[in-house]
Amino acid sequence: MIWEHKTEPLAPAHVFAGRFLAQFLIALAFVAFALAIGMIGYTILGKLPLIDAFLESSMLLSGAGPLYTERNSSNALKIFSSIYSLFSTLVVVVSVGLLASPVVHRLFHAVHTEKTKRP
Repeated sequence: MIWEHKTEPLAPAHVFAGRFLAQFLIALAFVAFALAIGMIGYTILGKLPLIDAFLESSMLLSGAGPLYTERNSSNALKIFSSIYSLFSTLVVVVSVGLLASPVVHRLFHAVHTEKTKRP
């Protein structure tokens, strides 16, 4: 996705909306992929039903923490939960970056074009 250079005028609102929508869809696909990884891991390693695997994965992705990882869980499940928790944090950071990038770019570009217009 190529954005306008600092010497070019500010893009119209519909172009900005299209960029934001594209970034939103990329972030959504990234989160859905991460959720699928978690569901597969919890289904295979934790022997959880799909709905419980979905709940566990979504709780970790949202930052609320695990629900079903207990002391009597297998070591493989504990390791997966730890790695998935770290991965979930990365997913959140990347998703926020994807959503913020068009807004921050537009803000900086607007400030820059205002500075160059002044006499």
